Amino acid sequence: MARDVAIFIVNYNMPERTDALTDHIKQYVKWPYELFVIDNGSDLVEPSPYTTIKLNENMQTTGGWLAGLEAAERNGKWLAYWFLITSAEFVEHKDPLTPLAASLGRCDELVGIHPGLTKTSTTAWDHMKCRGMDGVRRTWMIDNIASLWRADWFDAQGGFDPALRYAWGLDLELSYKAREQDRWLWIHEGVKVKKVTDIGYTMERMNMTADERRIKAGANMQAILHSKYGEDWNDKMRSEFVEEYMR
Repeated sequence: MARDVAIFIVNYNMPERTDALTDHIKQYVKWPYELFVIDNGSDLVEPSPYTTIKLNENMQTTGGWLAGLEAAERNGKWLAYWFLITSAEFVEHKDPLTPLAASLGRCDELVGIHPGLTKTSTTAWDHMKCRGMDGVRRTWMIDNIASLWRADWFDAQGGFDPALRYAWGLDLELSYKAREQDRWLWIHEGVKVKKVTDIGYTMERMNMTADERRIKAGANMQAILHSKYGEDWNDKMRSEFVEEYMR
């Protein structure tokens, strides 16, 4: 089995956030990895000096991840893919990757794992916030804030749908596929990450407002997932699993 992890950081006009994540990874992460820093068309400030892939236009989050995955595919086989967004901050645990990757290596049924979000994180997904438990717990969905996906399983599902260009729906669809196959998704309570929603907008680094992006992303998700799964796509992807794993 492959052991290395491909790490993807997508940056759009927030090089200092990218630099902080990259510096932390380079200093503390011991698990074998290769880092792909994708600049998603930054046009207001200079890209991060750590940039390995530069896109000429803003392809939103999905386009950056797809460019990173394409580069990773040329570099060999991977245990897992770790997707990081620049609104994430590592806290408390210096090496967040090692316990996540080790969990994938120990459990064949596990296909996706995510650090627990701090209680101060701003997110719509309260089920991902730490509950003061030890170890890991099973959940119904993991958001792509700092999600680690088993690479062979991820590739077999077709990865991320490029039509979901704003990234909304990628997490729901992939988590839905995992549950349909009775594969496991975990939150690791022993590893914490903080998410600060809309930080790019408060830094005035975006070319649309947060509300404008939510409208565009929501409409994009609705159109694509409706066409693939039917008009009840949202109920299918949440359904009884929400109640089961929220308990």
